[in-house]
Amino acid sequence: MKTDVLVIGSLNFDILVKQERLPLVGETFTGEGLLQMPGGKGGNQAVQCARLGLRVKMVGCVGDDLFGEELIKSLKDNDVACSDIKQFGASGLGLVQILKSGDYCSTIIKGANYALEVGDIKDSFFADSPLVILQSEIAPEVVTLAIEKARQFHCPVLLNNAPARDIDRATLSKVDYLVVNETEAAFMLGYPVAHPEDALKAARVLRTQVRKAVIVTLGEKGSVVVSDDENGHFAAVKCDTVVDTTGAGDSYIGALSYGIIKQLPLADSIRFASEVSAFSVQNYGGQGSFPTLNNVQPCHAYS
Repeated sequence: MKTDVLVIGSLNFDILVKQERLPLVGETFTGEGLLQMPGGKGGNQAVQCARLGLRVKMVGCVGDDLFGEELIKSLKDNDVACSDIKQFGASGLGLVQILKSGDYCSTIIKGANYALEVGDIKDSFFADSPLVILQSEIAPEVVTLAIEKARQFHCPVLLNNAPARDIDRATLSKVDYLVVNETEAAFMLGYPVAHPEDALKAARVLRTQVRKAVIVTLGEKGSVVVSDDENGHFAAVKCDTVVDTTGAGDSYIGALSYGIIKQLPLADSIRFASEVSAFSVQNYGGQGSFPTLNNVQPCHAYS
């Protein structure tokens, strides 16, 4: 099928515990509720793209288990093409603690995600893909190969280096759009990124290493963008109620990708991404909270 977006990445089944605070070391703490749902950065980003009306192909690996079946079902339910998803071993898991503030902490068990191998990345994936999205929850050699193949076929690459890991300069130079949060930017540069001013300086340094743009997301503090046309801070969309920020960054990337595909000015794409991700934090769960275009169009006519 003809696609707008090729997502090569992670698929995790998320187990979320709602709790007032994190337990202390050695403390047994009572949670307030349990949620189970499909997730993983790759799966989340694919679903958000699809919910906004883009044609999406997902490449990844899930376990040969009930979690894997649920992950594939969620993709299919959201019209994501998943004929090239492998099933092997045990599914990747995300163990997420959602705090009363709406913030979260998570631990990832990679599971089947690392069973996606370089031999699974076919040239045909890139022959007709206007945008390739990658993250760092799969094997690094797979990410590197996918970036190289995307350049070979002249496909723009959006890399979400999350969780952050070292990427050599030669590989990074083939990335068009680099998206990281402040923690990931700090890892890549080796110094703290605590404020929007720090993030802007970090983005300017990282911009010299990629082809088009660097976006550093800052949660409720918005985001900073450095490209040939943009160089500044964008405020976050204010929310009256923040329930769960799980997957908000993935929602942001899905909406940013929509703007790229629709050839919107980067500034408009960033504002749209902020609006979409703000919608997502007002309900529990990553994919289940992601908006469709109809949910956000009443405020802004993006098309």
